[in-house]
Amino acid sequence: MVIIAIIVLGIGGYYLYARKYAVWPQISVSWMDEVAEPIGSDRVLIISPHPDDETIASGGYIVRAAKNGAKVEILLVTDGNRRGFGTERHQELKDAAKTLGIFEDNIEYLELPEYYLKEKISENDLASKIKAKILAFQPTIIFYPDQSDENPDHQFIGQTLDNTLPSMVEISSAKRYTYLVHFKYFPQPVGSHPEDNLTPPVKLADFSHHWQKFILTSGEENRKSAALSVYKTQLRTPLLHDLLESMVRRNELFSAR
Repeated sequence: MVIIAIIVLGIGGYYLYARKYAVWPQISVSWMDEVAEPIGSDRVLIISPHPDDETIASGGYIVRAAKNGAKVEILLVTDGNRRGFGTERHQELKDAAKTLGIFEDNIEYLELPEYYLKEKISENDLASKIKAKILAFQPTIIFYPDQSDENPDHQFIGQTLDNTLPSMVEISSAKRYTYLVHFKYFPQPVGSHPEDNLTPPVKLADFSHHWQKFILTSGEENRKSAALSVYKTQLRTPLLHDLLESMVRRNELFSAR
């Protein structure tokens, strides 16, 4: 009976905490493992569903990797043209990348239609297109969307890569990380809190995620913020403005695969 009571109380406590706080407490960052420091021999591939995801999720990491001499490439999957701003968003991506320390030659494009991508291309065809880019670049580190993300394009790309990457023997030694951008009540608190830590949603404290931190310097935070500020097409939308502002924190958050 005691064991049952402990289990019930534990489940009840978890449920109440998840409802009230939505994300792990700030102190939880101290318990997380560190994402490995990028080094000069690394080849870092950032797979971005839309223009801005690369900076939202990993802008600080990109700054560090470029500074340390690593080769960084961004693979943009969609055309970012759902609202008719494709041309502007492509230029914003180039400007953001330059702010982070990489240039136009480091950006690859698939130009697939934005939003509900899974209705427009099969998983096999998407996997084939991404695999071709991966094999050409030969990354040692890969970042891509977590399939728990609530944006349908992020979900589909994350699912496709979770099903594809483990079987690619050519990059079997590459480190793989997923990142989260869109999830209910994430991050918390909303708004500009650069002194706070980024912590994962309580609902994603599960066996499929191994959350790790990448601690940013104040200079890297500032560069990330500056890069996000070029995304005027996104910042004019209140919800997206809040999201971009909220993702500039003392750390970035990735799940090791």
